[in-house]
Amino acid sequence: METSEEKSKVINLKKNSSEFLGFSIKVVKKGKTRFGYVTKSNMSRKAKGNASNKIKEAIKAVQKKPSAKTVWNFNTIVMGIQNYYSAATRITINLNELNSYLRKTLYNRLKKLRKDANFQDMTKTLQKRYKGYKSQLYKIQTMVFVPIYAQRHKTSLCFSQVTCNYTTEGREKIHKSLKAINKTVLSSIMRSFIPNWTIEYNDNRISKFIAQYGKCAISGVELGINDWHCHHMNPYHLSKDDTYSNLVILHEAVHRLVHLKDNEKIKALLKGLNLSNKQKEKLNKLRIQCLNKAI
Repeated sequence: METSEEKSKVINLKKNSSEFLGFSIKVVKKGKTRFGYVTKSNMSRKAKGNASNKIKEAIKAVQKKPSAKTVWNFNTIVMGIQNYYSAATRITINLNELNSYLRKTLYNRLKKLRKDANFQDMTKTLQKRYKGYKSQLYKIQTMVFVPIYAQRHKTSLCFSQVTCNYTTEGREKIHKSLKAINKTVLSSIMRSFIPNWTIEYNDNRISKFIAQYGKCAISGVELGINDWHCHHMNPYHLSKDDTYSNLVILHEAVHRLVHLKDNEKIKALLKGLNLSNKQKEKLNKLRIQCLNKAI
């Protein structure tokens, strides 16, 4: 395999840092660790610059058209940066520097548009994500700005290097994990592309179906070609969020229960589904996220 001279190098990480995929990585001495050294990683200088520019553009968009939609766009950019760089050991310090740099831009451009907000004004999902952070919050209409600095370091999970598409052993391991899924239904989903939805949505609904082994997230029932639905946990008309984490695969009847408001129809569907108390709790969480009352 050919390697790029610009992007490849051999380096002593104890003496110099190395940049890789937006991270600046160096090894530092720490006496009580197993080998006496640990990795210290930051957002690279270029990554900080790119992140700053993206957030600035999002702030300008809010100033130009102050609405819940543009604030949500700001939030998705900030959360995307937080998620990607959470593997850096000094991510909180890096984001604090970014927050300090952007504070004036936020204040000057939005001071006449934004209002003070409370933690309770956030959606349930955002409250869960930012629980424990104490910062001054602001909102436009009903949408709260997420705090830029609020991200702790997350240890990256290990993965099996054996699992891959390029060896007999690797393919066998992948196929074993897919044995529980109805291949006919999966094949149908993979062939059907919904043109009015984004590529991200079309890809992520397949990934979510596989991750749930082709079963409804609430009832646990195995899904068929015509009775599976893909649901946005945070309503799409508010969030415009097609990410994997915002999708869930449901049985068609369960999906109707999430959105229904007519009590008689709800009772009729519940009678047919015969859900347990634990399943009803999961259902009610989805209903509340869709701004419906719990059953």
